[in-house]
Amino acid sequence: MNDSAKIIEGTFVEMCKVKFAISPEIRVGGRRFTASDLSKIAELVGEDSDIELTTMQQLIVEMDELRAENAKEALRSRGMGVYEVGHVVKNLAVCNFCKGAESEGLEAARELDKAIAGRLVPFPVRVGYSGCPNACGESLAKDIGIVKIKDTFNVYVGGETKTLNASSGKLMLEKVAGDLLPSVVNQIIEVYQKNGRKRERFSHFMKRYGFDTLQNELTI
Repeated sequence: MNDSAKIIEGTFVEMCKVKFAISPEIRVGGRRFTASDLSKIAELVGEDSDIELTTMQQLIVEMDELRAENAKEALRSRGMGVYEVGHVVKNLAVCNFCKGAESEGLEAARELDKAIAGRLVPFPVRVGYSGCPNACGESLAKDIGIVKIKDTFNVYVGGETKTLNASSGKLMLEKVAGDLLPSVVNQIIEVYQKNGRKRERFSHFMKRYGFDTLQNELTI
């Protein structure tokens, strides 16, 4: 019998597979799965599932769709993030918060992640967060990068690492208050949603659409 088929109540049924992403909770130390998290993931998705580790601090799970929704809900209840895959805003990539949760804005990072992850976009968008000017979260290499400077945040756009023309993001906004950060980043994403072409990378969109044009559309 094919691995993707089962007999349910005497009927031969072809099983469909679905994919989704799992990321650990943002905490001091960054995004880290605990041993308990990994054990629970294995229990919920089952031995017949495929699991891929990505560069975005997440796991991509492919499992049969009949069990997927229950697995997703159980994972969320444990504090893990569960996201769609494909052309969406990826979960926030963060630094390790080595100088402390409060000083490096851990709660601000959590709120930003909740506000943006999973939004549909023309091409996958990667957002990075660094809690201090050391920028250990590699935020300037992401499509949108956030760097905490004292009590405010600088926002960079257009970082590119995937081609031979790799470049750092360009500073778009300085000294953004923490309570405004999700709104500002969402405004950038919305402009890209409305004006980006199908499968157009964010960095390519920025070159076509224009840094100044985007900047002038933002309100803070």
